[in-house]
Amino acid sequence: MSRKKPTYADIDWYLISIDRLRKGGLIIVALLAIGALVWWFFYGQTPRERARRAISEAEVALNQLASVDDFTSVKPEFDRSNVRLVAGRNLYQEGNWDGAIAAAGDATNIATLALTRIPGAGQFDAQFITIEGEVQLQKGASGDWRRARPRDPLFNGDWVKTTSGSSAELIFADGSLYTIGPDALLEIHSAVNPQTSQKQNTVQMQVGLVEINTADDSSTVRTPGTEVTISSDSTTQVGVGASRETAVTSLKGSSSVAPLSGGPAISLASGQAVEAGAEGTLSDVRNVVPPPALVSPADNQVFQAGRDRSVQLSWQPHPEASGYALQVSRSRLFSSLEIDARRMSTSATTRVSDQGAFYWRVATIDQNGRPGPFSPFRRFRVVGGIGTGSPGTSDKTPPILDLKPPFRIGGQYYMFEGKAEPGASVFLDDEEIAVETDGSFKKLVSFNKVGRNTVVVRAVDPSGNQTIKRENVYVEE
Repeated sequence: MSRKKPTYADIDWYLISIDRLRKGGLIIVALLAIGALVWWFFYGQTPRERARRAISEAEVALNQLASVDDFTSVKPEFDRSNVRLVAGRNLYQEGNWDGAIAAAGDATNIATLALTRIPGAGQFDAQFITIEGEVQLQKGASGDWRRARPRDPLFNGDWVKTTSGSSAELIFADGSLYTIGPDALLEIHSAVNPQTSQKQNTVQMQVGLVEINTADDSSTVRTPGTEVTISSDSTTQVGVGASRETAVTSLKGSSSVAPLSGGPAISLASGQAVEAGAEGTLSDVRNVVPPPALVSPADNQVFQAGRDRSVQLSWQPHPEASGYALQVSRSRLFSSLEIDARRMSTSATTRVSDQGAFYWRVATIDQNGRPGPFSPFRRFRVVGGIGTGSPGTSDKTPPILDLKPPFRIGGQYYMFEGKAEPGASVFLDDEEIAVETDGSFKKLVSFNKVGRNTVVVRAVDPSGNQTIKRENVYVEE
């Protein structure tokens, strides 16, 4: 699929094809292939490398536990973690990669859980959970930027930078999720609420767009001219432009915007927005036009690849619309776009000839030409080639399903990661989750039950074959 420039033309067809890439970019494709091989080699995509990395992470966690001041208080956990780490090393020597990964994961979880009970030990303000494209991290005032990696911890004073076509997801200890868009720069701040004596999630936005999904606590985003407070269980978008102007849109729940220069704060309910200049002068609150309801295809619908295969995208009309903004991406975070166009009608037709997952969403454009928030995305998947088909065909091979040991983010939150056969659907306890084009997936799970929790993970291919695995998570009070 080649990226389309934004246009107001009412184009009926968009081409989603790898052929155009082959014709116009053989050298680029070759370089990307080489880069992919290098990435595969160095970042442990083989079971052996994943096992080695899991053991290394367990060693780091165990060393952190051993360095705490009151070691006697955590010695039982240290011993338990060390037993599992030794078991993981032995399994690694025997060539049992899956067993080594599981044992090392247990060791990491035991040590990490013990660290969270010690004030100031092993605690961080935020953590990367998803990275797409070129995302960079600067530790404090070191001045040195390096490539960010999933699970990298973030502390007060750290900087995060995304480039064009990149995006990232950060999670804070209370479960609040920050999605950072392309071309963004922000700083992590750590503030203590004097009323509760607890840390508050705070970031300082310099430029770019961030979407904040809060959990049980509120979050704060500071911009060059404003301070935005997002209430608990709310979703708000905060954008800072090149001229240091701020735009705030409340998508769910509520938030408030206060000028840094002083003056009363403005409250925003769901579906409201406000703008501010670089000095913090606030505009009047306005209602944003809601996104249209997506109609077809159904979420996660599967299509067979082929040169003549077309997919019809359609959505319901909105009475206040002067047009619609359509985006299609291979990225769940829409960090890079295959289609970015404006349309007058409520449908578009795409022709697909390449396999993988595609994500699409639509926003309503109001009478003043301003697009509102995008709809929740839908996925459609294109499959083809050997081993794919429909239920009832001759394909009887269960899909591949690789799982990493669940790791604890904070509190009762655990991250489940893995990789399934491309084109397969993945379910966690019968809840279907988003799967990337290459089959990789991540899901944050919250456990309210103390003790043993069992999560069932299923991968189902287009022929109906399935692979089932179970993961146990032990939650201590």
